[in-house]
Amino acid sequence: MIKLFRNLPRRQAGIRQNLLNEGKTSKPASRTGRYFKYAIGEIVLVVIGILIALQINNWNIEKKDNETVAIYKKELLNDLVLDVGHFEQHLQFAKEENKAIDSLRTILNHPNANTDTLNKVIKNSLTFFKRDAWMMIATTEYPLISDNTFTSLQSSGQITILDNTLQEELVSFYGYTRKYTYMVQEIINSKNEIYFDYINAIPAQQTEGMNIVNSSIYQHVWKNVDWNNVQIKFIKLLNTYYELNLKTQFFNSMRLYKSNILIESLKAEYMN
Repeated sequence: MIKLFRNLPRRQAGIRQNLLNEGKTSKPASRTGRYFKYAIGEIVLVVIGILIALQINNWNIEKKDNETVAIYKKELLNDLVLDVGHFEQHLQFAKEENKAIDSLRTILNHPNANTDTLNKVIKNSLTFFKRDAWMMIATTEYPLISDNTFTSLQSSGQITILDNTLQEELVSFYGYTRKYTYMVQEIINSKNEIYFDYINAIPAQQTEGMNIVNSSIYQHVWKNVDWNNVQIKFIKLLNTYYELNLKTQFFNSMRLYKSNILIESLKAEYMN
């Protein structure tokens, strides 16, 4: 019996050690602290998971935006290439028209030139001045611009996905282009006004299909023309066309210059 009591403390110590090993003798405060650490750990893991998910989502959005930007840049380039083609063509039309006017002026300024020379030039120049409506549009530089992509970017609000520098370049470029397009349109209106004023003062153009009778009538009509009035209108037409063509050459040259600069800028960004 005495031996049994003597071994009791040793046995209690062993039991206590086993309980400690099993964590069953921890104090309530100690357990609460450990649970708190577990909770913090769980929260940290959840936050890290959310941050990773957000980062992946941001990467996906950025990738999608970059793809959209690349598409818009390509479409902007296509629009600008079309504009360059139009501007070059219209610039050439204005130059050729002024060359023709220079040729007519050379004839009229010849030392032997007289009133009959002027009348003959007027009759022979009908193929140059009397044109169909669509030809008039072409040779007076109808100021169409290809700005569908830019307009779409602005109206949809998608222009904000472009970098600020490119946004500023586009707004500046199309503001400039539209301003000078309006000026070219005003020039066209002036050319058309003086054109129709002149055309209404002369007979209709003779065609290859005219028979002898019609041709005779045509020549007779010309004899009854108020030549003094026609001559004044013709000279005014030459001078006005020449000056207006110089202006359109300047506007188209500037539009070409600015278009090519923006094209090079977009190509550099698009290639990157």
